[in-house]
Amino acid sequence: MKTLLLKLVALVVPFAVLVAALVAHLEHSPSLRYRVYNPELEGKFKALLHPDTAVVIAGDSRAQVGLVPRLIEAYTGRKAANVASTACDLVTVRNAVKRYGLPSGDHVVILSESIFQVNDGAIDPVHFSRACMLNMTLREKVIVHRESLAALLVDMMDSLTHSERAPETVETNVLSEEGYNGLEGHMRLPLMVVLDAKTTDHPWYRSLSLHGARWRIFRESLHDLAAAGHRIYFINIPMSPAWRSYSAGSFIDRAEREYAEMLRQETSHYPNVRFIDFYSAPDPRLTDDDFYEIQHLNRVGAQKFTLILLEKIGADL
Repeated sequence: MKTLLLKLVALVVPFAVLVAALVAHLEHSPSLRYRVYNPELEGKFKALLHPDTAVVIAGDSRAQVGLVPRLIEAYTGRKAANVASTACDLVTVRNAVKRYGLPSGDHVVILSESIFQVNDGAIDPVHFSRACMLNMTLREKVIVHRESLAALLVDMMDSLTHSERAPETVETNVLSEEGYNGLEGHMRLPLMVVLDAKTTDHPWYRSLSLHGARWRIFRESLHDLAAAGHRIYFINIPMSPAWRSYSAGSFIDRAEREYAEMLRQETSHYPNVRFIDFYSAPDPRLTDDDFYEIQHLNRVGAQKFTLILLEKIGADL
């Protein structure tokens, strides 16, 4: 029995030491916390941001498919670029700005950041960025991954043993539209999303927890971007009327309104940041025909929405 115990200790102790060393390195390594880990975003930064770029659209896919740089440029006379990418959260945008910078001079950043990025329950591989994971404390990592600690350990090991992927080459059609990637087609009805908080199949709203680690990281990232002096517009991009009607009064609707109020209060701390909420105050000119699916505009809808947004902020750009 004693021999077995000694063998067990001999196996466990090196592993424990390795894990402790890994955790200590990740906790105290700014070089890891400030990496971008988003080849699509980095490719767009390198290909689309030029010295004369004055308006930068960033954030997640709702901005990527919903805001048209050419219309902004035609309206304002200032060159615009769309560097938004799939499921891109604010900490990843912050890290990209820190690494690559923005063009010098007076410029504007238009940001779309959907609710999933502050939900500690939305930790599937698509909606949970490596930059976010590496900016969590050990306690936060364990709490958020309490049901998937093995996967967390694998991710932490991978962060140390694999270098960042090279920036992706921007596709020619996307490059020709200054980063905009329009969607063709219309949403399908009827809607079939599960609206029960415990069993919902919508990844943004699983195990909702909006005031935990990801919200802290969001607030710190906003502080860093605002402190750099950028003029920032946070845009809560519209959702389809059918989805709003379908989810009205549900836990999803309550969560979206809570998130909008969180953004309203947080952005009010910064004189150079403005929040525009199209969830709480939707524009009736956008119909279901303008949406590719429940939360993403199609090409026609993106053109309409860009002009609607310019009515609100165009004079300030």
